[in-house]
Amino acid sequence: MHFIHSDSKNHIGISIWLLVLSIMVFLMIVIGGLTRLTGSGLSMVDWNPIMGTIPPLSHLAWVDAFDNYKATPEFQIVNRLMSLDEFKYIFWWEWFHRFFARLIGIVFILPFLYFWLKNNISKKLFLTLTIVFMFGLFQALVGWWMVKSGLIDNPYVSAYRLTFHLSNALIIFCILFWTTLTSFFGKKTAKEANTTINNIFHIGLFFLFITITSGGFMAGT
Repeated sequence: MHFIHSDSKNHIGISIWLLVLSIMVFLMIVIGGLTRLTGSGLSMVDWNPIMGTIPPLSHLAWVDAFDNYKATPEFQIVNRLMSLDEFKYIFWWEWFHRFFARLIGIVFILPFLYFWLKNNISKKLFLTLTIVFMFGLFQALVGWWMVKSGLIDNPYVSAYRLTFHLSNALIIFCILFWTTLTSFFGKKTAKEANTTINNIFHIGLFFLFITITSGGFMAGT
């Protein structure tokens, strides 16, 4: 976990921003889990990063969205008796899931540009945040790749793609959270921690990661 670095240029504003991002990514993982548990993940059959922000605003728009969903294996095999109102329920879950992802992107990009232009971000932190940003873009692509696996023949998403999507989200959270702790408390505090306790913590964190990701395989079946 020596991937993240601290710098004297990182002031309290950056630390709070990183903390907010960490909390939002954690909430995003929870929202993703609820979206899966409510069976909502396949309700939006297209991926439009810009116009997809706008939900159906009229009855005709809802009927059109529902007609698109009716062409999916999930509707034809699992939800053939679903009503329009029931469709709206699962649609809103998936829409909010994607909307919150876009919101995280905005909360990341705008302060990042502000702090960078103010020369408050060190080169090491800039590199870390750039990697986080690339992971975020990749996560969006993986999310759609996962959804597509349930739109062809099988009414369920691929367990492997779902687990990959979840694992990537956990990696983003871990990097951000570690960066947040380093920004608040510095690297020196981590180095001064008891080695045995530190090792136990990392081993426990590893097994926690394995346990959570294995849940992705269960949820995808």
